[in-house]
Amino acid sequence: MQILQLWANRLADVLVSQKTRLGQVTLACGIGMVVVGFPAQIVANYQAQECGINPILVLVAAALYTVRIPYQIAARAWYLLPADVLGLLFNLVLVGQYFVY
Repeated sequence: MQILQLWANRLADVLVSQKTRLGQVTLACGIGMVVVGFPAQIVANYQAQECGINPILVLVAAALYTVRIPYQIAARAWYLLPADVLGLLFNLVLVGQYFVY
């Protein structure tokens, strides 16, 4: 266990200089997921008039976003916040679709 912790600390030391760039890439990936993935599922559900996704997955993702957003605000991790807010909103639409369809 201590070897893993030592390795993780060394990796963190190496990556600290890339923190801003990593944040930008994380933001781009997060926004890509919520701008492409969730809307595609919402449209597919609407066209089929049924919720074609497991509701547990949607509820777990909504719980994740609900917990992560306050954490990011507290940690001042602003670069992750836009993607998670969009993710939470799209997840709420998917939850609504589950009950409507």
